Amino acid sequence: MPSFQSPTELTTAVNSIYEPISASKTRPVYPQENYYIEQPAVPGAYLGPIDASLPDADKVPLLFQPFTIKDLTIPNRIVVAPMCMYSSLDGFFTNFHLASIGSFAINGAGLIIQEATAVLPNGRITPGCAGLWDDAQVFKLKEIVDFVHVQGGKVGIQLAHAGRKASAGAPYTKYPESAFWPEDVIAPSGGAHLQWDKHHRVPRELSLAEIREVIDAFGAAAARAARAGMDTVEIHGAHGYLIHNFLSPLTNQRTDHYGGSLENRARFLLEVVKSVRANFPAEKPIFLRVSASDLVEEVEGIEDSWEIEQTIQIAKWVRDAGVDVLHVSSGGNTAQQKILTAPGYQVPFAEQIKRAVPGLAVVAVGIILDGPQAEEVLKSEKADLVAAGRTFLRHPNFAMNSARELNVKAAYSQQYSRGRTIHS
Repeated sequence: MPSFQSPTELTTAVNSIYEPISASKTRPVYPQENYYIEQPAVPGAYLGPIDASLPDADKVPLLFQPFTIKDLTIPNRIVVAPMCMYSSLDGFFTNFHLASIGSFAINGAGLIIQEATAVLPNGRITPGCAGLWDDAQVFKLKEIVDFVHVQGGKVGIQLAHAGRKASAGAPYTKYPESAFWPEDVIAPSGGAHLQWDKHHRVPRELSLAEIREVIDAFGAAAARAARAGMDTVEIHGAHGYLIHNFLSPLTNQRTDHYGGSLENRARFLLEVVKSVRANFPAEKPIFLRVSASDLVEEVEGIEDSWEIEQTIQIAKWVRDAGVDVLHVSSGGNTAQQKILTAPGYQVPFAEQIKRAVPGLAVVAVGIILDGPQAEEVLKSEKADLVAAGRTFLRHPNFAMNSARELNVKAAYSQQYSRGRTIHS
């Protein structure tokens, strides 16, 4: 992979590629380029059974029934979970993101949530992560949103701050040290003992003024997402990033009103929710991604951590504060975690929250591999929606595959309709 000695060299290399075809600098923009084929049915919508002679063929699987929350209606219950692509320069979305997100829309995903998108430059996980801290970043994002919408699809974006896991190396590009911000990796509490592992930076403790700046940055990013036309935003409170750092006693050792009791540790999250809700249209839903547990219950020597009972309590608080949907994951806050992965391994967390917190829709996620597995989650009332991540990377047409597995004739994008086989 290419290695650049400085950010300027990297920028120059990128510009040398795109300068000849830059619409804004070397040629006019033609309205014909925005022409699209109207879709008579949203890709992924239920049209009927493939084989009407099969038992229960007249019953629509829950996975392919529409779901409505506030003014958002999606044609099926399949969600593309946000996945970092590490493919941005200075936080900007690119044509790669348009192609990637667009492929999920064409192939029938009910809702697509774009990757963790930093609300401040120092909130990126890596120098290659996406951002929404600048108005200039809205333009390409709106292009992506508009493409999804003309396919009939729905899209959201995950707003994030990486906290003590920021300024890390990216998997595809070797950045010079000058591209990182080792002195500005922030967390509720700082010091070498709170370094995630040897590959991450030593975090410093946020001041009260800086906490306010981050909260306001979440709100400003939500306003930009609204200007881009997003159908929803998801606040990233999971996987050991900044909000999770505040919630967990493993990483929050503050003695002021942002640390100590659960109420204090949840204060930052609730203030972020308030800021986002105030800056995103009231008729549109807000999602929150959480880690239901630090997954250290079996680790010797750790007595106080983040676990499901606390998650249930904050789920009630965020529901009352304006969150409409909880997206339930786990882990990511400590290198000592013990993760026992298996298909559907995080679904039990979602089920516990759904049963304990009425009035809050729940998304289950965690190695969802096929349609029958996802349908079982819904039929058992363990969740309202089912999200998949890496499964979509392997199979961008995961929604259509699931339809075939459940005897569902799902709507295709018109341009892809000739790909329908006699069995779908």
